[in-house]
Amino acid sequence: MPFTDLNGNELRSLPLIYRLGRDFQVAEAFCWRDPRDSDRVLTIPAHDFSLPPGEGNSTDFASVPPFLWGLIASFGKQTLPAILHDSLTTVAQLAPADQRLELRRTADEYFRISLIDSGMHQLRARVMWASVGMERYVRFAGRLGVAIIAQLSIGVLAIIAAVALGIVAHPLWLLLALVPAIAALAWGKNMDLVLAASYLGALYAPLVAAAFIGSRFEQLLAISVWAGTGTPGPLPKAEPTLRWPDRGTTMPPQ
Repeated sequence: MPFTDLNGNELRSLPLIYRLGRDFQVAEAFCWRDPRDSDRVLTIPAHDFSLPPGEGNSTDFASVPPFLWGLIASFGKQTLPAILHDSLTTVAQLAPADQRLELRRTADEYFRISLIDSGMHQLRARVMWASVGMERYVRFAGRLGVAIIAQLSIGVLAIIAAVALGIVAHPLWLLLALVPAIAALAWGKNMDLVLAASYLGALYAPLVAAAFIGSRFEQLLAISVWAGTGTPGPLPKAEPTLRWPDRGTTMPPQ
């Protein structure tokens, strides 16, 4: 019974209010009990409707980049963990600057545990955790965030190159795939994050690339229709693809 209402009963429904765009607001508070420590119970508060739009406890569920919507839904087993993560992320954003990274690290770990606790299998939970973990560094670590994304990019390319060269040239090229693992040692306690992001990133890279190209092709078709029919309105644009939303849980495809 991972999520409960305030009385400790299993949570079977959660009222949400849709505010247009991609945001929903939590209408009733609920709880999550950490399975590793039964005394640790987190309360996810209801939205304060006296606050102006954009503030308070809002969620966009799992913040899947729009060009990946055809590969993964924003809701499912990950819905309640994503709302939990959004709430904890908001707390981290409002904390003093020197506390934000650590608070987000804790929030990301709760997200991973709650995903598994909600029935998500280990691999998929690790994929989602790695994705929000990399976003954590981009958002809160400044130049360190730039460094980890650069290393991740190089690592993914090295793994892909190792596989390609191992197939078309010589099997010894497969040893190149060990480079990201060795480089990850420099990140200390965050080594597992860099390892997961590098190897899972390489695994999902073909799907992400295909979805990215497909979204651009769809945009070109939309522009052609827009220009050919004289449809009123702005020029069709592809959805954001290379940036994380301002708040939430961004994930690669399942």
